[in-house]
Amino acid sequence: MIKKFLFILLMASLMFTVQISFIGCEDNNDDSGPDVHGSANQFPATNNYEVNARIVGVVSFGGLSTCADIQITKDGAVIEDALVLVNSDTIPYDFGVYQLSLPTSNSYDLIITHNGNLIASGEGVKTPDAIPVISNLDSGDVHQKNTDLTVKWGSVSDVTSWQVTSTVYGSQTYQSVLLPLDARSHVIPGANFYPGEHDIQISAINGLYPGDDLALSNPDVGYEIEGPKGYFIGISQSDIVEIIVNE
Repeated sequence: MIKKFLFILLMASLMFTVQISFIGCEDNNDDSGPDVHGSANQFPATNNYEVNARIVGVVSFGGLSTCADIQITKDGAVIEDALVLVNSDTIPYDFGVYQLSLPTSNSYDLIITHNGNLIASGEGVKTPDAIPVISNLDSGDVHQKNTDLTVKWGSVSDVTSWQVTSTVYGSQTYQSVLLPLDARSHVIPGANFYPGEHDIQISAINGLYPGDDLALSNPDVGYEIEGPKGYFIGISQSDIVEIIVNE
């Protein structure tokens, strides 16, 4: 029961998918602060696997805890029988992903083998030290259709970039580019707001930088991961704020 609850929590909060649909993604915003220089370590793919690996910071009764959430494919087919290790913990496969609650650590290393062969490795990933909080919006707020919406949030440590997303009835309708770590606001263009309930969320990311956006859409290299294409990152996400757009 706990395992399935954890999976539902992760899948409800995580908006990072192997294939991301970009709808109305023009970058019309007033992000604060200058661009931050930096880039994830990129490694040429040496096999036909793709690994999207996240160490997720989630709120628990004792504070911030972490979970592994890892997807593995080969030539588009899901791999269900890999041996996945995060630090010393074996991550089991279930419901399409490898996922498990993890002991809190200063950093996380990843080793994946399949059919006796090492296919992926990464090291030193950190999670943001807190969950970001949207500071200027509350669930139930009413917003005018076809009108820009400014989203603001507070500081979180151990972040290399931010991302703002909006979904309507489970379908993602907007995803910002990766924003610099000193950004504290972003404007979602008004063209994205049509009648309905729009779920707004902020992601704090450790491991990807502004300009590393291909990691989240169609990577051809490994970002902070050696062997496959894909990525190995830390992430925490704000609570969803539901905005109502009327006719």
